[in-house]
Amino acid sequence: MDAETLSPQQLHAIKGQLEEELEKLTTSFAQLRHARTKYMASRTALEDLEARDVLVPLTSSVYVPGRLIEPNKVMVEIGTGYFVEKTRDGGKEFCERKMKMLRENMDKVSNYINQRRKTLDLVVQTLQKKIKEQQAGTN
Repeated sequence: MDAETLSPQQLHAIKGQLEEELEKLTTSFAQLRHARTKYMASRTALEDLEARDVLVPLTSSVYVPGRLIEPNKVMVEIGTGYFVEKTRDGGKEFCERKMKMLRENMDKVSNYINQRRKTLDLVVQTLQKKIKEQQAGTN
């Protein structure tokens, strides 16, 4: 796309599309970062696992007392409410794989955000230039 050949109205429309796209990409990046943070916390929790008394959540605000009997066996959510039993090391490896995948996706989204920002900057500069040219032509 050669921004110089577009009218100010077309540039304004493209600017709006790019801003909307950047907003969605930024939201996606934040969601990926949040998911990665959760896996990091899970991995850390698995490192500190030992037989002891714990509070087991029934809901987000109701807990019951429990006892962790086998700290080397954990249940890992693999998605959409499905769980598998893993060893503690297997659970940590699962978290590591997920964190790596999320990091790679974050890098891809970040690169795409940077590309779209550069395109947006070019469109805004060209739009400002065209508006100044129109104003100079009417004076």
